[in-house]
Amino acid sequence: MAVKKWTAQDILYEFDYDTGTHSPVVGETINVDIAADENAVVHAWTVTSGTWGGNNAAGKMWVYNCSANFIANLENNDNIDDSGDTQICITTGGVTLKTGDWDIAGNWGTGEDPTVPVADDEVIFDGTSVIDVDDGIAVGETGGVAYDLLHFKSSYTGNIGSASERLHCMADKIIIEGSGTYYIEVSHDATGQDANIDLVIVNNKNVTVYLTSNENTGSWCCEFLDVIVLAGTVYIGDSNIDTAVQVLRLTPNNDKPDNVVVTIYEDCIRSKATAYNMSIYMNNGTCTMDSAATLIEMKKGTFNYGTDLAGSPETGMDITTLRIYGGSFNWYPDDSGDDAFIGILYLFGGTLNASATTNRNRAKVLGNGAGKDIFVFEGAVLNIANEMGNITIAGSSQLWNFGGVITVDSGAQIAVTYDQP
Repeated sequence: MAVKKWTAQDILYEFDYDTGTHSPVVGETINVDIAADENAVVHAWTVTSGTWGGNNAAGKMWVYNCSANFIANLENNDNIDDSGDTQICITTGGVTLKTGDWDIAGNWGTGEDPTVPVADDEVIFDGTSVIDVDDGIAVGETGGVAYDLLHFKSSYTGNIGSASERLHCMADKIIIEGSGTYYIEVSHDATGQDANIDLVIVNNKNVTVYLTSNENTGSWCCEFLDVIVLAGTVYIGDSNIDTAVQVLRLTPNNDKPDNVVVTIYEDCIRSKATAYNMSIYMNNGTCTMDSAATLIEMKKGTFNYGTDLAGSPETGMDITTLRIYGGSFNWYPDDSGDDAFIGILYLFGGTLNASATTNRNRAKVLGNGAGKDIFVFEGAVLNIANEMGNITIAGSSQLWNFGGVITVDSGAQIAVTYDQP
């Protein structure tokens, strides 16, 4: 294991050289054939063959603060001279822009022979460089690399990836404490392979993070095992990118609800056997979800289960178990099967609200058969009065009231029994 730090310079250029006679110096201004208007500053270099002492060193060199003439005129067989106008090496071609490219060694250190991070490395982003990463991060580049740690510290203010090129990887742990926008996709080095990221921690109120799976089918699954959001805005999945997350935890710093906002797109489930739906533990914050869930447990905050999906409604928007201790749970799944259900509901406190106009034409079911009941306790509110009369209790399921408030549509038929010793 090694620790690699992002050291990228703004507008970094690369050129190849040979016939190297003496090592350059980091931060030194070099020039082309003693031309004062063709200059650049040395950042890093490699020696892939030969030696400086043998006057035959060859490799790559990365420079920045390049003059316009240096960029425009550098070509094969140019002499590169140091600040004292002594020859360092001879070029074997022109310059190429490499700013923000993960796959370029010159962005991962200064001096001689920096290297790109590999499996089991700890990768650090901090204030050393706040340059965005926008290249060299595709499936066949960083995809499948199992980093020990990716740590984006609070002093890093750059962006990682984009909607068109996400950072593809595997990792034991990803910690995001910087600001900016991040696109991270769990991925192997090619399709047709499973992959996972064990843990993602998001901890900056001013960050926006997009988490997606490169592949999530009945045959292969790229998944996040545990995602913890302490602060920030997080999107799980995207339009037409089904994303698997096993466990999601919303735990806002200082218990402040506005510290955490999470949006979960459609079909964010694991399809490959053993298939699962997401489990969510929410201490506070705001969460909006358009996917099925195995478990939702909320203590505070606002949970919006379902949005208006217009012409693309979902099916199977079911919650196996829902436990509410406080906060507001808004239940309006856009399920075209008209059979979205909450299998077991424990309403210890807070409010489950199904009375909104959003998707109220969609029928819904409380309970899911024998032994899968609804429990409403003192201090809790169950409001299923949506003026449609289409929210029902499953056959063989029972609604138990232990002092809570239950509101139903006018004209609803209710059968009351008492379970007494």
